[in-house]
Amino acid sequence: MTNVPVSKRRHSKGDRVDTNETSGHARATPGLVSGRLWAVARRLATAASVLLGSSLTQHARAEEGVTADRVFVGSSLALSGPLAAIGKDFAAGMKVAIDQVNAGGGVNGRKIVLTMLDDGYDAKRTVENTKTLLAEGKAFAFLGTLGTANILAAMPLLEERGVPLFAAFSGANSLRKQPYRQFSTVIASYADETERMVNHAHTIGLRRIAVAYQDNPFGLDGLEGVKEALQRRQLVPLANVAVKTDASNAEEAAQAIARAEPQVVIATMAGKATLEFVRNLRRIRPSTQLMLLSVADTNQLTRELGKAADGIIVTQTVPGPFHQKLRISRDFLQAMTAAGKGDHASYAAMTGFIAAHGFSEMLRRSGGSPTRESFGNSLRAGRPIDLGGFELRFGSGQPNGSKYVELTMIRSSGRPFVY
Repeated sequence: MTNVPVSKRRHSKGDRVDTNETSGHARATPGLVSGRLWAVARRLATAASVLLGSSLTQHARAEEGVTADRVFVGSSLALSGPLAAIGKDFAAGMKVAIDQVNAGGGVNGRKIVLTMLDDGYDAKRTVENTKTLLAEGKAFAFLGTLGTANILAAMPLLEERGVPLFAAFSGANSLRKQPYRQFSTVIASYADETERMVNHAHTIGLRRIAVAYQDNPFGLDGLEGVKEALQRRQLVPLANVAVKTDASNAEEAAQAIARAEPQVVIATMAGKATLEFVRNLRRIRPSTQLMLLSVADTNQLTRELGKAADGIIVTQTVPGPFHQKLRISRDFLQAMTAAGKGDHASYAAMTGFIAAHGFSEMLRRSGGSPTRESFGNSLRAGRPIDLGGFELRFGSGQPNGSKYVELTMIRSSGRPFVY
């Protein structure tokens, strides 16, 4: 503030001013000085309060991973290892969707920056990746972390920090039964899928059903889903055999299943375990009906097995990417082709595409100054998201956005047939 001589000031009525005849300057009395200092102090305090309040408001609105023009999002995926094929397709679908959103101006004026780290389907590496992405506030949220054991390992870190994991890529009931606040999915559960499988087999009169499951939390979760679906029909598995993730015992597992002479084999596996088990079972018992979960890579099965893949039934938890009845399918295929990713166009890529567009819409609903809390509130608000014929419905106590399941049959000579 500029100091002004008292003699130059305008004095309002009631000011007490004494004139010093000797100096010729106006001299304020002690009472006046005290009153003026109090007024100045009060104005300064008010200004400081406004500035401090503004600073606190801006700080309260600021969120880790959010800047004026960017929102940083992380993901840990199997881009190598036994689930690399499905992981790469899923990642491609997410990236194409994010690029679409950013090309349209982003979300509420911010571009989404998605960082995907490879964990090789190793839960320990998933934890390391999660810590890396959380360090220094790099990730506002996580998108599409893949794998049941991987997600289970990462969730305590995310829960502790209040960081959302949107569109976790797993149908495990064990995840859905946890009291997580930061967890959500955009796909049906494995229990929904196995119920559809068992119902189909039972409807056409097939009762001798065996189960091959991956020897990890994901596979065990699927096995429990089959058992529960069979129990509802007063049935039990004819046999159940574990297959190692690296497929090292795939041939022995196929032989053990074949000895039970099942009519149907439900395989709750993914990646290399699925491929090698199916390859061996088809060689040993080619007439047995095989049913696989949506995480089985139909593109890989067709590519690797050729005609031996014909007739395999696969449940799917998103609409067919090649069936142009729905706008989401048309948009997906057009975007993948335009991005030069047509060879990755698959159900896994469609899942990634849906996950990223669902996240973008939820982020938009979180407001111009998004926080993790506002994101969670938007998720729990329960307003449906229509992505072009495929709808996500979340809500309070409902972190699973979809229960959509369809049956498809592989045809090596063309697109998978949808029942």
